[in-house]
Amino acid sequence: MIGLKKEFIASARLDNLLSCFLACRALVSCKNTHASLLVCNDHEEVGSASSSGAQGPFLKSVLERLSHCCGDEPDLLSRIVAKSSLISIDNAHGVHPNYLERHDDEHRPVLNAGPVIKLNANQRYASNSHSVALFKSICDTVKVPHQSFVMRNDMACGSTIGPITSAETGIKTIDVGVPTFAMHSIRELAGSQDAYDLCKVINSFYTR
Repeated sequence: MIGLKKEFIASARLDNLLSCFLACRALVSCKNTHASLLVCNDHEEVGSASSSGAQGPFLKSVLERLSHCCGDEPDLLSRIVAKSSLISIDNAHGVHPNYLERHDDEHRPVLNAGPVIKLNANQRYASNSHSVALFKSICDTVKVPHQSFVMRNDMACGSTIGPITSAETGIKTIDVGVPTFAMHSIRELAGSQDAYDLCKVINSFYTR
């Protein structure tokens, strides 16, 4: 923890161990009465095409086995998927004061100003109007601010496991994350308040 008020987290591999930690913490502490699932995939940074990656068979296999435990009704898995929602969490690029021109003027995620909703017209992120509305409503419920990130259209855009998982399963998905400086460096920097706020949102998501 660094900063005059310990307002930042500095560490290697915050992307994406921070998201895994927050989701684990939220799942353990939530008070839900329905089935919830947390998936921490391998190999996201190298394409996800592996047996344990998002493009592999693991998640779909788990969902099929879980649905068999719930009964033998026809199309049960399809109905479970239709009623499900997924939050894909992966750190977002916060606007760096030394590189303001790298961000679109209207979409500059600031550290400690709330979780970031990622949007992309070319489906590099899985967010759509339905999933964005759901996430914003949860943020409003727990009184957490939120921001949006849209990559400049003249620059290449990275992706996440959100579109892969959504395409493989058909589950409504939103891509979000905490804004971060120096992603993939030896000292990534994220806001401590953002981590706390996103954990609150995920907890509420699991609970509802």
